Amino acid sequence: MISLDFLKKVEVLKGLDDKGLAAVQSCCEEKEFQIGDILFAEGEDAAHLWAVTEGQVDIRFDLPDRPTSEENNISSIFETMAFGWSGIVPPNKYSLSAYCASRKCKVVRMARECLISLFEKDPRLGYQVMTNVIAVVGRRIYQLQNMASVSPFAKVEVLVHLATCGIAAGAREVMAALTEKIAQSNRRDIQVKAGGCLGKCQTEPNVTVKMSGTDPVVYGKMTADKMRQVFDKHILGGNVQSEFLAAK
Repeated sequence: MISLDFLKKVEVLKGLDDKGLAAVQSCCEEKEFQIGDILFAEGEDAAHLWAVTEGQVDIRFDLPDRPTSEENNISSIFETMAFGWSGIVPPNKYSLSAYCASRKCKVVRMARECLISLFEKDPRLGYQVMTNVIAVVGRRIYQLQNMASVSPFAKVEVLVHLATCGIAAGAREVMAALTEKIAQSNRRDIQVKAGGCLGKCQTEPNVTVKMSGTDPVVYGKMTADKMRQVFDKHILGGNVQSEFLAAK
């Protein structure tokens, strides 16, 4: 059973007391997915509100007769973040699709009918949850507006090489750490791309950092923690992390 300590951290449940969290807990079900699995598809009945307990979930728009890809991402969802709020907002149809984007995704889903019943019995609980949902939606819209207004002439371009060899070595986790750091930094001049194989399979996952006025730098054998350090010290601080450079 999902713990109250975790539920207390979920962004749409903040402010609930232990009694309220215990009530919500009765509506929860834990699920696990593997990379590439679809959690729900655009147009499906929205029967649940979701939150991530482990891994990364990507929210994407699907194009007819085309395979999904990272290029279709609207946003990435990480631990304690909520998604799928169509589950408690009419007309209760998912407007986008959700995919597991890390090797393993663990999520908790809260049944719509159970939540609505709780809200009817305890309007204060319902008011707090819906207030939180509105705040989350507002933040996501603000982030999307910022993304839409990013200059195409980015000062920094970061390529995470997501060929098969890179993915097998953990490139998706590196990408997740990078996107999370960018979101936290609120920088609008950093462009992230998925790159192909560099022919350096022995040093995967590889990441190429291109900064205006400098030569590209290729990092090898990257991890999520190394990516965070590269972001803080190289991309933001201008100091190349020589210990992580890929062998030539």
